[in-house]
Formats: sequence, C-alpha cells, structure tokens
Amino acid sequence: MISFSGGRDSSALLAAAARIARRENLDLPIPATLVFPGAGDSNEDGWQSFVLRHLKITDWLRFEFTDELDAVGPVATRALLRHGLLWPFNTHFHLPIIERASGGTVVTGFGGDELGLSLFAANAERLLTSRRRLRWRDLLVIGLALSPRPVKALVYRRRSRADIGELPWLTSAGARQLANAYGAEEGRMPLGWEAKLRRTIWCGRYFRICRDSFSALGAYHDVAVFHPFVDGRVLDALGQAGGFGGMGDRTGLMRRVFGDLLPAELIERRTKGGFTDPLWTDTAKRFAKEWSGGGVDPSLVDPEALRRHWAGETRNLVSTTLLQAAWLHDHAGAARDISA
Repeated sequence: MISFSGGRDSSALLAAAARIARRENLDLPIPATLVFPGAGDSNEDGWQSFVLRHLKITDWLRFEFTDELDAVGPVATRALLRHGLLWPFNTHFHLPIIERASGGTVVTGFGGDELGLSLFAANAERLLTSRRRLRWRDLLVIGLALSPRPVKALVYRRRSRADIGELPWLTSAGARQLANAYGAEEGRMPLGWEAKLRRTIWCGRYFRICRDSFSALGAYHDVAVFHPFVDGRVLDALGQAGGFGGMGDRTGLMRRVFGDLLPAELIERRTKGGFTDPLWTDTAKRFAKEWSGGGVDPSLVDPEALRRHWAGETRNLVSTTLLQAAWLHDHAGAARDISA
C-alpha cells in the first residue's frame, strides 16, 4: 500500500511504484487515503482523482473519519498506550492503513518536505556554483555559510528568537535551551547540498526517531514501513545527481526525478492539504481543559501558560506532542495495564 494524499510526494511514489509493477509484471500498488469529510482544508479529492486517472489505477482504499484520529482520540491513544510517545504527533494517522496492510508493506512520503527544505537551505551552494554576478546580499549568505561553527551557531541562535516567541508556554530556561539547540544544530550544518542530505536527513535524530516510531507501529502488525525519501540509498543517488549545488528548488527536484511520471500541473503544484482540524477536535480540547497539569518538565514548560494556549482560539501544532505526553501522564494506570 502507498499512503496517498494526492500531494506531490505521495503521488510521485505511487507513480514510481506503478511503473515498476507494470515493468516487472507485478500487482499494482494500492493507494490508501484518509478522508475527513468535515475538514475542508484536508479535502484533496480533485487532485487524488486526477492522479489516479493519469496512472490508470482503479483499486483505491479510502478510510473515512470524523474525530477518531484526534491527537488523543481512540486511534492515537491505542498507539500511545502500546508504544509510548511517538514522533511526529500524527504518526497514528497511519495506523488504520498499517492495520489493513497486515503481513504486507506500507510506503509513505515522509521526508519529502524536508528534502525541499534542504534545497532551500542550500542557497549559498547555488550562489557559489552560479554564473551570475553576485550582489552584496549574496556575499552575506556565502559569508555566513563559510563562517566558523561558533559564529554560525550565534547567528542562528539569534534568528530563532522570533519563532521561539510563538511558543508562549516555554519558560525562560526552556526558550534559552531551545535557542541554543537550534543554533548548535544549524552551526554544525556542512557546506554542500550532498553533505546536507546526509547530515540533516539520514543521520538526524528527528528522522531516526520518526523511522523508529513507524517501525514500532508496523512491527506490531507484521508490516514493513518504508520511507523512500529518507532512505540512505535514495539520498546517495540524489546527492550524486545534485552534487554540491543541489537541484534548484523543490519543483526543480520533482521535475528532474519524476517529470516523466506525473503531469506538469502536479509537479508544479504549490498548495497542500492541511490536517489541523482532524488532530484537534472536541476530544483534544476537552482533555486540555481537564488536564491535571502533569507530564511536562516544569523547568522548560510553564503548565499554566500551556493550558492558556490550549484554551485559545488557535493552537500551535508544535504543542501537540506535549498534549500527548500530558495524556499519557494522566492515564499512567492504563499504560501499566497494557504493558503488563
């Protein structure tokens, strides 16, 4: 099964798998899609049908939900009680697909967004390999990229302040620790897109924990879960193809790698479905209101500030992992029963 949303990443993987299946005379891959009729921003029906018509694929599994995939709803909490805290916080979205694929394989598009970000971060590399005349601001970009690690860490630490200001639940110590961690991570970033792929995607803790979370869900149901966009062999091939300067922007990468598999309209698409509403339904809001205040590190997180944030009109999705940690704390007894 291919986890298929109709976006560029999942469509590209479905197209590649379909071509290989036809070439090798194998069964066609089965697209599996989550559908949320009550969440308008997640509606990708038009793009999904467009892609499947182009690929001439008719076998399509659709899983329809209302509030079942809430961040602390029945599907998520089943996974949390069984495996503990998972990353990212919407990993459980794949559980219905994994359960249906028991004994088989699920392929996801995880890592596609990060590939695009790695290309965006390779601005200095593109400038260094470009033949156009450099401007003064270009020299600033190149100068930062060539600076010693402590200098880069200091610059990025200061740049992070605006983003950290959008996390009002952090204590001063928490904000300082996050800024330091962000600066150190960016300061370690190597020069060269090929090197960035290995440093940020294959070797990064963010991706390692995500792969482990999916593997835990899959292993319980005898399912192998693959993420081609963070597979070391794929990244090696992309790195060799893009070299030091990369492949331009994300659309350029998609065109170069999948341009003969998908229509130009999809390759050049800039929009993307959102899944905030299915994650934060009345179930999550009700738990946030009843939360005991435990399950977070008070030296880093101010529980009352976090509670006020959750009670607001809009919630930062970054806080969803904290919501799940809080739920696990308040349901520790149930977690012990499951593990026993």
